[in-house]
Amino acid sequence: MAKTYDQHLHDSLAYLGLPALASHSSWTPNTDVYETPEGLVVKMEIAGIEKDDLEITLNDRLLLVRGHRKDPCRQKRCSFRQMEIDYGPFERRIVIPRSVDGSRVRAQFQNGFLHIELPKSQKTESATFTVIIEQTG
Repeated sequence: MAKTYDQHLHDSLAYLGLPALASHSSWTPNTDVYETPEGLVVKMEIAGIEKDDLEITLNDRLLLVRGHRKDPCRQKRCSFRQMEIDYGPFERRIVIPRSVDGSRVRAQFQNGFLHIELPKSQKTESATFTVIIEQTG
């Protein structure tokens, strides 16, 4: 099935680390992606998010991280004097530039950072994996 122009544009923006034009996100967490001899690492700054409010999926070479940071003032009456923290849903799509072993992907959540390790693989996999997040610290 051929990709539409919108799908190509979305994939290109994701590859460049830019948010999609019509994203369901209300904010975008800061994210680092780097390569080690063993694999690729994605480190995402997501302080204030509960582990149960995160979802990580790897589909072929597309890593999708979704989550929601709850607004503590939503149920209360708050008068902000300054507001810089973003709340609500986010979705981050990251195109993985090489084959990884989806069955060995690990994710850890510690001190406000989500750390995803994607071990390199020589095989090209065409499968979808849901990544379990380990809570540490």
